[in-house]
Parts: sequence; structure tokens; C-alpha cells
Amino acid sequence: MNQVTCCVFDLETTNLFADFGVLLCGVVKPAYGRAKVFRADDLNPHWPSRRSDDSAAIVAELSHYDIWGAHNGQKFDVPFLRTRLLAHGMDPLPAKKLIDPVLLARNKLRLSFNSLSQVATLLNVNSKTTVEPQQWLPAALEAMRCIVERCVQDVLVLKKVIGALKAYSATYNTYGSGF
Repeated sequence: MNQVTCCVFDLETTNLFADFGVLLCGVVKPAYGRAKVFRADDLNPHWPSRRSDDSAAIVAELSHYDIWGAHNGQKFDVPFLRTRLLAHGMDPLPAKKLIDPVLLARNKLRLSFNSLSQVATLLNVNSKTTVEPQQWLPAALEAMRCIVERCVQDVLVLKKVIGALKAYSATYNTYGSGF
């Protein structure tokens, strides 16, 4: 019998709308193992002069897992990837089970905000880094290290949040464990 595989992931993009923005960085953290970083500037040798979408690399990695965890994944991360794949004429994103802590927080808890930072603070597992809005565009274009650090920290915090909220998820309880 095959073991159910799980991962958490996060995307950092230039815009909230995938028909305008591009993927800058994606991080996939398997249930057991190190976070895998997908930097657009590393995947694209022409990054300084020509931006491209490198969703294919992160989608290839995600396809190895049965269950995905992504904060606001249902409304942002998964649709963003779907749109970028469609725009580039690539195969659709594979259908996987998704654990989305923002949905669990909205439906099972009563918080002032349902952001990853707010939920992680409630659970006393918050170690997210912050990037001020005025820093975001310069960071996106010139300081990818800052974006990568933020994305890696997000998936590490997300793993803890999902672990703490797993009892509230029928998906998690039905399809296995690993977080």
C-alpha cells in the first residue's frame, strides 16, 4: 500500500492577479524533509532582462504529493498557478486534496483576522518575517533573497498551523497524516 504524501507550499508573486503578475518564488515543504525553493531568477537565465513565468517547476514538485497545505490556497495560490499554466498553454494543475487553514479559521474559529500571521500568533507559533508594502516591489525586482526568506518562513509557520488545526479538518482526518 502506498503512503499518503503531504506538503505545504506558499507563493510570492508580483501581483494578486495572475493574468498581470508573475510568480517570483515558490516554496514547497514536504511533511518530512527540507523546504524546496523555486526562485524565478534562478530558473530563468534571462531574469535581469526578461521576466518569465516558471510555474512549471513548482507544479512538477507539487504533483508528487497527495495532500497540499496552503494558507488561502483555495482563493489565491491554486487559482494563481492554474491561471499561469493556462496562460502558457501548459497542462492543467493536477487535482489534489487541499488543507487551507484560512478556511478552517473562518469556519471553525472566531478571529479578528484570518491571516497566517494572526492564526500563528494565536497558536504561539508565529515567526513570520514582515515586508513593508513600500519594500515589496524593489525587493521583488532586486532583492530576491528577502522574498525567498519570507516564503520559506511562511511554509515553516504554515506547517505548524496545520498541525495545530488538523483536528478541525475532515480532509486531513480522512486522508492521512504527516504534518
